[in-house]
Amino acid sequence: MTIKYITGDLFRHTAQAGKSVVLAHACNTGGSWGGGIAAVFRNKFPIANSEYTNYCLNNTNLLGTSLLLEADDFEQSRVYIACLFTSDFSQSPEQIASHTYRSLKHLAKQLESIDGVEAQDGKKVVNMPKINAGIFGVPWELTEGELKKVTNLEFNVYVL
Repeated sequence: MTIKYITGDLFRHTAQAGKSVVLAHACNTGGSWGGGIAAVFRNKFPIANSEYTNYCLNNTNLLGTSLLLEADDFEQSRVYIACLFTSDFSQSPEQIASHTYRSLKHLAKQLESIDGVEAQDGKKVVNMPKINAGIFGVPWELTEGELKKVTNLEFNVYVL
């Protein structure tokens, strides 16, 4: 497992021809991509945002799970959106970090059955910003520590 830090725009990430890309972000369980990077996802992918909202409204016990959605223009972009359910706004930073680990393990299991996803060293690659560090207020070092425990994925972390 490696964490590669990339200076640039997460939404400009591209994979090799014919491969799909996974863009992940930390989500609340209330169905709102309301602020921070989530608002950018909402504006770029309104159909996926509606699917996420409906999923949250119709499911319970989402903390520590993930939802994998196709981007609105999937046939062209080959982008999957990974919603990592890490907070419902009542957790401590340590609890959010723990939910992050469980969410990523759940995502890894979902990605096992999908062919053609960008990979490095035989492991699927997940692209993300410094998740949890914005609105959820988790020190990046806590989240980074949880990423390091996920040995069956590779991570590209985008910073501006």
